Amino acid sequence: MATLTPASTASRIASVDWAPVFAGAIGAAALSLVFIAFGAAIGLTLTSPWPGSGLSLVATGVFIMYWTALVQILSFALGGYIAGRLRPAAADVGTDERQFRDGAHGFLVWSVGIIMMALVTAFGGGVAARSASTVAAGAATAVGAAGQNGMGPATYATDLLLRPAATPAAGAAAATPADPAVRQEISRLFSSIATSRELTVRDRDYLATIVERRAGLPAAEARQRVTEAVTELRTLEVRAREQADRARKASVLTAFTVAATFLIGLAAACAGAAFGGRHRDENTPFSMFGRTVW
Repeated sequence: MATLTPASTASRIASVDWAPVFAGAIGAAALSLVFIAFGAAIGLTLTSPWPGSGLSLVATGVFIMYWTALVQILSFALGGYIAGRLRPAAADVGTDERQFRDGAHGFLVWSVGIIMMALVTAFGGGVAARSASTVAAGAATAVGAAGQNGMGPATYATDLLLRPAATPAAGAAAATPADPAVRQEISRLFSSIATSRELTVRDRDYLATIVERRAGLPAAEARQRVTEAVTELRTLEVRAREQADRARKASVLTAFTVAATFLIGLAAACAGAAFGGRHRDENTPFSMFGRTVW
């Protein structure tokens, strides 16, 4: 029976030590959540709901981007350092292999830390930002669906169309309130006009007849009100789509920013683990600004 030599015993040490990985990941996730909460407090002090006060939307976005990147660097660099410093190094491997294993442990710290933060975020209130596909789908139904829910350009155009005349013209029919079925029919018609087609003569005459009966206006003014309501509808519909497009672009930018900060955190974790492994091999105490911390 062969006898194990010290070198062969050392080679049986696992290449991956999960205890330092989880220790570093927990530390990185905790530090990240603390700094994010601190950054949220700073952001709330710099913003204001009053016009002309506080940071602008662009400045707030830049602050969030840089703060998030800084948090990723600090938290994962410290988590990687902890893993590299606590990881036992095998004595039978060279310096390059030891540095690679330290960096690999930093990568594992980053991976586990990202999963931990995702779970905490999910259980703590859900993902804050919607995906770009959800925003795009909402933009496509912003006019029609919103109108049926009592909001949106179609509903406003319906209110404008059926608004009673301030002083009914002589000889015009007395204004009568529109029942819910008529309002829903007009809203559906406006939604169709806004999203798919032009106002036909048939629809214009039908709407003008309703305005004559419901708003107490003569025929010429009723047709003019129909034209004004359709113009207002298209203006509001364009504004709604512009807002949805800005939300889509903001979602895309947010997604790229989050991905970039995660990659920055990965680089920081690997570098921190390599740095911690070097301090472990050199038996160097952890210090900041020239003073030993612990």
